[in-house]
Amino acid sequence: MHTEQDKADFSQRLQTALKLAGLDTLSGANLANRFNLRHPNQPVSTQAFHHWLTGRSIPTADKIDTLAKWLDTSPEWLRHGRMALDCGSVSADELLLLSYFRALPPEKRRALIVLLHQSG
Repeated sequence: MHTEQDKADFSQRLQTALKLAGLDTLSGANLANRFNLRHPNQPVSTQAFHHWLTGRSIPTADKIDTLAKWLDTSPEWLRHGRMALDCGSVSADELLLLSYFRALPPEKRRALIVLLHQSG
């Protein structure tokens, strides 16, 4: 069972991914329709998509996979907030940067992600 914090965290990651993809200004109905065009299984309602955005529910694994492909992110990050890293190839500077990033409050993390995405 998902905790309320799990749902809230997923919602924040989904909102960040939508913002990075330039889709954050679309309506819930538009987002649900765009999702359904990509999802091979049963479509979702506007209400279901709204529940994902507001932290009331977390989609099933197949829906997270579709979201991740659509939003150009990993399913693991979208679901759990973690990225699979090959630690053998991560430099000391990258690990230091990660430690600084983890120390930031969530709103500053999101702002930094958006800033870095726009710079790339």
